[in-house]
Amino acid sequence: MDKVSAIWRTELWHPLSVHYPIAFLILSTILGILIFILGNRHNFETRLRFTMSLLLWSGTLLLWLAFYTGKLAYSVEVRRICDPFVLKNHLYWANVTSFVFSAATITDVLQKIAAIKINKLLVLVTVILMIAGSICLGYTGHLGASLVYEQGAGVHQPASDCSDYK
Repeated sequence: MDKVSAIWRTELWHPLSVHYPIAFLILSTILGILIFILGNRHNFETRLRFTMSLLLWSGTLLLWLAFYTGKLAYSVEVRRICDPFVLKNHLYWANVTSFVFSAATITDVLQKIAAIKINKLLVLVTVILMIAGSICLGYTGHLGASLVYEQGAGVHQPASDCSDYK
């Protein structure tokens, strides 16, 4: 296998694009929980909200990029793996995760422009959606890991005599 062309395989774009949104969205969820735990002690709330929003918005945008590259990888890998049901389940939960975090992003944007009366409620709804999204994200990641480590999705399988490396 040509080592340079192996980098440009379609199914490899998904693992390259999926890890940043995972980190951003989990960190934004942790910050959202911290907002409720710490409240406005030590004037952290404003900084935490800004950082949470920044991570949530950028993570959601990158999540949709990862979803797109996942669809590209799906079209290649669905023919190569032993149990395509796991791949379909992974795609389904990735879709659910993307929509839940998109809803959290929309409520966060609404919270920035809404009246002060419902501001606290929108923050609560945003954090609840982010917690639900993180649970979905964890399950989606579990399914993705099982695709890679149990079925070899996206992984080059060398010849039994390792003639690929001579």
